[in-house]
Amino acid sequence: MSGLWLKIEEQISRFLVWAIGNHPGKLIGTSVGFLLGILIVTLGFWRTLVLTMVTVLGFVLGKSQDDHNIITAWLERILHRY
Repeated sequence: MSGLWLKIEEQISRFLVWAIGNHPGKLIGTSVGFLLGILIVTLGFWRTLVLTMVTVLGFVLGKSQDDHNIITAWLERILHRY
């Protein structure tokens, strides 16, 4: 029985490597859509929307930190417009 699961695991791994190499956008888009669908069903629309917005904000702040951009300078530029 464990031999069957090893073969299945190997085939799934091979497929994922192929999909990432040949169709990364489709794989990422499908995965995000599937995850959002599950979140909407389990949490509801508004909670999922808030969770998504907080996640995107975290990503933007993390990317800013990785790119060595000063977050305060960016915030000052945004706030001076208003």
